Amino acid sequence: VSINSLGGPVRRECADVRAKMTQILTFLFLSVCFCATTSQSPVLLGTLSVMQHRTSGILYAINEKTFFIQNFEYDGFGDAVYFYVYTSGQAVNRNGGGIIVNWSSTRATIPNRRFGLGGPSENMTVSLTNGPPNAANLNISNIQTVTIWCQQFRVFFARLDLPTNVNIPPLSPVTTDAPVVPFCIQLHNDLQVFWTHNDSHISIRQCGCISEDQYMAFGISGNDTKTYMVGADVVVTWIDSDGPKAVDYYLTGRQQCRGGEGVCPDTLLAGGTGTQDIAMISGSTMNEMRCVEYERLLNTGDSSDRPYLVNNQTQFVAWAYGPRATEEGLRDLAFFHTEYPRNGDNFQINFAQGSRCDEPLQCVQEMVCPWEGVNISAMEPTMFLVKIGLSGGSRGYQGITGLSGWGIAYYINDTLIPVLKLRRNVTYTFIVEAGNDPSDGPKYHPFYITDSIDGGILLDTPEDRVRKNEQVFAGYNLETNEPTAAGRYCAHEETTESGPVALDCDSSLQDYLDTLDVSCQGDESDAAVLTWTPDGNTPDVVYYQCANHLHLGWRIEVVNGTDIGMANNTDTGMGNNANMHWNGE
Repeated sequence: VSINSLGGPVRRECADVRAKMTQILTFLFLSVCFCATTSQSPVLLGTLSVMQHRTSGILYAINEKTFFIQNFEYDGFGDAVYFYVYTSGQAVNRNGGGIIVNWSSTRATIPNRRFGLGGPSENMTVSLTNGPPNAANLNISNIQTVTIWCQQFRVFFARLDLPTNVNIPPLSPVTTDAPVVPFCIQLHNDLQVFWTHNDSHISIRQCGCISEDQYMAFGISGNDTKTYMVGADVVVTWIDSDGPKAVDYYLTGRQQCRGGEGVCPDTLLAGGTGTQDIAMISGSTMNEMRCVEYERLLNTGDSSDRPYLVNNQTQFVAWAYGPRATEEGLRDLAFFHTEYPRNGDNFQINFAQGSRCDEPLQCVQEMVCPWEGVNISAMEPTMFLVKIGLSGGSRGYQGITGLSGWGIAYYINDTLIPVLKLRRNVTYTFIVEAGNDPSDGPKYHPFYITDSIDGGILLDTPEDRVRKNEQVFAGYNLETNEPTAAGRYCAHEETTESGPVALDCDSSLQDYLDTLDVSCQGDESDAAVLTWTPDGNTPDVVYYQCANHLHLGWRIEVVNGTDIGMANNTDTGMGNNANMHWNGE
C-alpha cells in the first residue's frame, strides 16, 4: 500500500457542509436495496459528524461485518487517512489506541481523492473482513465509536458514537464475493451478466475480462424494439485500486459527457434531476476477470432510469465495455466503448425466467499490436485537409497514442492521426471539415492547436482552465471562449459493402483505411480555413485537438530551419504542398 506521507498543514473544516438527506428516506431506500443480501433491514447507526476536510456520511450496519456509508463525502486532501474504530471500553483518543479497518480488500487507507462535494455522491461499503486480523475478528456490535482518522496529523476528520442495544443483522453468505445470482446471459466472449430479483428490486452482477483502466456497462436499451444505446439506462462498473464501483448512467447521446448531455452519470445530467440509484454490494478480481455486484429498485421513479420488468415480458438490453477517462477532473467517466452490439445485433432478456450460461468466462490477455503511426513532413508552402473518422480501435488511436479514445479521431490528408513535422516561421493552412453545428455534439469537432495532450477546451470549467493553464496557439479565441476553425462535416466511415475490417494483428493500417469511404454534409465552401505560423515561442511539441472532445488529435513536432527529415516521402494527394513517409506499414 502506497501512503502519501507528505507534510503540510491540516486544512480547516468548511462551514458550508450541504444539508443531509433525511434519515427516514435513506432508511427506506436501503431497506429495499439490501433486502436480498440480508434477512433483515439494514440498521441506521447515525450520521458522521463533520470535524475536518468536509468529511461526512450516513452510517448503516448491513450485518455484523459490513458497514454501509450513504452519501460519503471527503475532500481528499488528508494524508494517511483511515476508517478507524474503537471497541467498548477503549478510550477514544485522536493519538491512537483504536483499530484500523482496511478501506477495501486492496488498500488500507482511504484514497486521496474527492468523494462527492459537487461530483457524484458515493455510497461505500466497508467490511471488517477486509482486515487486518484484529479488525476481521470484530463484530459491529462490539464497536462503540467509528471515526475517519488522519494518522499523519493525529486528528479526526469525522466521528460517530454508535447507539447501544441495536439489533445488528447477522452475517449472510449472500454478501460474500461469490457469484450467487441464479440467472445469466453471455453478452460477449468477455462479458457475462447474472441477476436475481424479488417484487421490488433487482440484484445484478457484471463479470468481464477487463483491465483496471476499463469499465463494463449493462442496462435497459433506449428503444423498446431493439438494442439501442441512445436513451439507454445502464450501470457502469469497474474495479481499480480504490475498490469496486457501480455508477448510474443515462445516455442522452453518443458524445462525451458535456454540459449534462451525452454519455453521462445520472448525477451530471442537465437539469440536476438525476440521482445515483445504485447500491454497491461487492466486487472481486480473479486473474483477468473482474466482477461487480450491485442492487437497485425495479422502478426507482427517477426520470433517467428505465424500469426492470419481472412479469414475464422480454426487454431489450444494452451493453458495452471500454476505457475510462483518467484525466484529472474527468476521472472515471466512461469513454467510447471498445466492444458493443454490432451489425444490428439485438439482445433480449426475460428477467422473470432468466437463462443460464454454459460455462464461466475464460479470460485470455489480449495481444496488443498497434499500427505504427505516420509522419507528415511539410515543405514550404503547405496545406492540410482535416476531416474526422473512425479511430481504428485498440490498434489505431489508442494503440498509437497510448491514450483512451472516443472511437473517432482526426484524419489529416486522409491519414489517421499522423504526426505533423513543421518548421518555425513557415505559415501553414488547415482546411477543416470536421463538423460546425454545436447543437449536434457527436458531429461537432472544432479544430485547434494547443499544448494540451488531451484537448477538449470547451469541456473545461473556469477552475479547470486555471488548473490546466492550457496554452492555445490557433483555432480558439480565449477572449470570447469560442472556436474559430469549425467547418462542414466530412467523415471517414465504414462502407456498407465492406463492413468493419478485422482489427487483428494480421491486418495493416492500409487494410483498415481501404474499408473506409468519405462522406460529407454541406458544400465545399462551408469548410473552415485556419492559418498558423509557429515561431520561436512555440514549444517543440504541441498538439492538434478537438475543442469539443478529448483525445481526437495527436502530435505536432516543431523544428528550426531544414531539420525536418524528408526521406521515403510519398505523395499525399496535395501535389507538392505536403509529403508523407510511413514509419511502418
